[in-house]
Amino acid sequence: MVPSEDTSEATKKLTRAQELFKSAPPEYQTLIRDILKEERDVMHLQRRSDIHQRLYEHVKRVIK
Repeated sequence: MVPSEDTSEATKKLTRAQELFKSAPPEYQTLIRDILKEERDVMHLQRRSDIHQRLYEHVKRVIK
C-alpha cells in the first residue's frame, strides 16, 4: 500500500529542533534561515573571508 500524497506535515513526527524552530517568533525564524544560507555558501567551498561579519550583521539586525 502506497501512502497518500496528501499526508499533512502535522501528522509527521517533528524533531526537537523542528519543534523549537516552529515555536520561535517569525523574526528569529528569518534570522536562522539567513544564517543557514550564509553557512551553506561556505559549506560548498565558496571561501568567504567576511562570513563572521555577515553573520554579525544578521544578528544585529534582529537584536537592534
